Amino acid sequence: MMVEQNDLVTKNKGKGVTIVIILLILVILSLICYICYDKGIIFGKRDPDLVTCVVPGNDEQNKNEDESVAFSDSELEKYVNYITPLNLGPSPLLYDVNTVSSKSLSAVDKIQYIGSYVYSKHISVSDYKYDIISENNVKSAVEEVYGPNSYQKATFNLGCGDYKLNESEKNYYARTGCGGSSSTSVSNVILGYKATKSKLEITTSYVFFDAMKNKIYKDYNKSVPLDDYVVGNTESIEQYLRKYIKNNKDKLSTIIYTFESSDGRNYYFTGFKNNK
Repeated sequence: MMVEQNDLVTKNKGKGVTIVIILLILVILSLICYICYDKGIIFGKRDPDLVTCVVPGNDEQNKNEDESVAFSDSELEKYVNYITPLNLGPSPLLYDVNTVSSKSLSAVDKIQYIGSYVYSKHISVSDYKYDIISENNVKSAVEEVYGPNSYQKATFNLGCGDYKLNESEKNYYARTGCGGSSSTSVSNVILGYKATKSKLEITTSYVFFDAMKNKIYKDYNKSVPLDDYVVGNTESIEQYLRKYIKNNKDKLSTIIYTFESSDGRNYYFTGFKNNK
């Protein structure tokens, strides 16, 4: 009986020693793993001083580009007013075409489509016999509207004669020959816009007014009469026409101007669609 008890005690001690040894081995292994992890040998421990830049994937980039952007009324007016060819009356450059892409415009067309913007920089000299525009001003205007490196030297017409480049003086000059005035004018009103960091679309509507007949027309050729203008109205012609457009937009033509951006800040003209 005594021998059996001694054997049992011996077995229990043996089990206890085995458990202790196993626990010690686990502790030692844990310490070794921690040291290896801390040294970066296993599991690739991150250096706390290392800053990792995450490059957005296509989905994230598209999400950022589709983020809505707000524009003020004055900013929208500025973009629309960029595309205003200079003419004594409404310009067929805008109202006689269905679509325009800036990529297909020639060097001359690019200047003529922003004619009023370019002409605003002119100086009349010699008793108004000549108009002069600095080449640098023309270049700046073109690149502000169409983007960097979009300017090319060209002889262009702004409705009062051809502007030719004087290489030695670095300016464009034209002999002025405008006379008289047009009885027809156009009024253009912004109806709305959609804007993201990559694209800006501005929707406008317009009508034509014949001051000689006091009549409002839908089209440039005045083939679709709309309504008569009531003489004696207390509002100015421009105020009256702007209100008329807003109240009758469903039966008028619209132009959707498109501008695109690669940096979310600078938007450049890429084209328009005229829904006549």
